[in-house]
Amino acid sequence: MSPIPDHPRPGRALNPPLTAFPVAAYVFAAAFDLISVVGGPHRAWAPQFWHAGTFVLVAGLCLCLLTMVTGFADLLRFAGDRPGATRTIVAHVSAMAGVFMIGSGDIAWRLSEYHSQASTPPGILLVSLAAAIGVGLGAARGGTLVFRHGFGVQLAGQAPVTARAPGAPAPGQAARHRSRRAR
Repeated sequence: MSPIPDHPRPGRALNPPLTAFPVAAYVFAAAFDLISVVGGPHRAWAPQFWHAGTFVLVAGLCLCLLTMVTGFADLLRFAGDRPGATRTIVAHVSAMAGVFMIGSGDIAWRLSEYHSQASTPPGILLVSLAAAIGVGLGAARGGTLVFRHGFGVQLAGQAPVTARAPGAPAPGQAARHRSRRAR
């Protein structure tokens, strides 16, 4: 059974609640790698940060797979509701897919040198920093989808947000602007 074209899809997005851990994992892996590089191979704690970054990144990448699946499901479910958001969707999906590929390469490189290094190799630090920056940019685009375009947003007791005309204020903005003018 196909949905009625102009009928808004009920419910909330599945993807946003799952995004926090993968985003944090990329950022923490980069931070742990930076600390390990600064400590160098002669500090006893440097290998601990190098290994902690690896563990965090592996866990984050595993949950990232689930996050990507739910993101794709949300895309299929809500994309038709917001036709003006196409560029933001493409930027978000591209950034997050790129970060996933960088993270996969990072883990492969880490595992190949896991027992032979006393601290994070500088090349792996650069890859981790690239993933952390990329996930920040991709997450910002994802936030734009939710907060500017209203993807998967439904307030309690209200109907789902429907598509708005280009240039029209986002849901809730009109009420705020009216209250300012009334003062």
